[in-house]
Amino acid sequence: MLRIFSSSFHLAALAVAASLLFHSNGFSQNIAADPFAEIGDLKGDPEAEESAKEEAKEEANQSGEGDVRPIKAQISAHIVKLADEERKKRLTFMRIVIDDVVRLCDLDEAQEDRLFLAARGAAERSMKEWHEQAERYFRNRLEQAEPDDAKEMLDGMGNVNFGGNHAEEEGESLDLWRDSLKVVLTEQQIQRYESIVEERRQERIQAFSQMSLTTIDQHLRFTPEQKSSMQKLVLAAATDYLDDVQRYWGDYFERGMLMSLANAAEPEELKEILTENQFDRLREATSNFDHFWDQKRKMKRAKRKAAVRRSEKQ
Repeated sequence: MLRIFSSSFHLAALAVAASLLFHSNGFSQNIAADPFAEIGDLKGDPEAEESAKEEAKEEANQSGEGDVRPIKAQISAHIVKLADEERKKRLTFMRIVIDDVVRLCDLDEAQEDRLFLAARGAAERSMKEWHEQAERYFRNRLEQAEPDDAKEMLDGMGNVNFGGNHAEEEGESLDLWRDSLKVVLTEQQIQRYESIVEERRQERIQAFSQMSLTTIDQHLRFTPEQKSSMQKLVLAAATDYLDDVQRYWGDYFERGMLMSLANAAEPEELKEILTENQFDRLREATSNFDHFWDQKRKMKRAKRKAAVRRSEKQ
């Protein structure tokens, strides 16, 4: 369920975020012409000489002779360019989310406008991790580069996926967006939207777990009893870890990864269901993913111990 926060607080926060986004777009302004532009600067004027140097640098950059700006400045400019493209992708995704809410909940025009304002704020806030990763990535790789070579190196790096395989969807998961829904939608609209979102989630879990189970069955050849028992383990794993799996591997699921979903269970649980040969065959086929599932099992055991300690204290 969405947490309830003060309506006035969130609307104010959203307005500020949207305002920042609006001003960051760099709208052109009318600037009065310099009446002395045609006369030129006096020789020996330090400011004029510095201005001439900057103009020469700009001309060199535009002519393709190499960017002579400091490396930090070139990296910052490159990141700004990439960030604009990434921001557009995230806003495009949030537009899809808004359209979904509008259709499902029959929003009026005023509600839609307020949601778009919230979406812009959520998309911008979701860029924080992207900026941090981009800064580290480019600065580490160009640490020893010469300024003249930096532009070619930056252009040669191509598009880098910062923030994970579903980074453009991060805005939808932020508290800012969820709290905005609570402010803009009625209680009835929220209940309808949440029920449909949960229904979709359950469908994804069922589909993924069934695909995993079918792949394992093809590899190990279950008996009906084994299949029934493994289905429960795989479904539980998909329920707990589907989002983590997609965040880690994206939407491309190869055979070994699909079968590795069974390794969310403890080895002892699997040995109770599988024969020794089946267990060894499963472990061999999924060994590339052991580190991921080892960590998940450790975290699960730690949570269980913590829960036991809390219950003992009560």
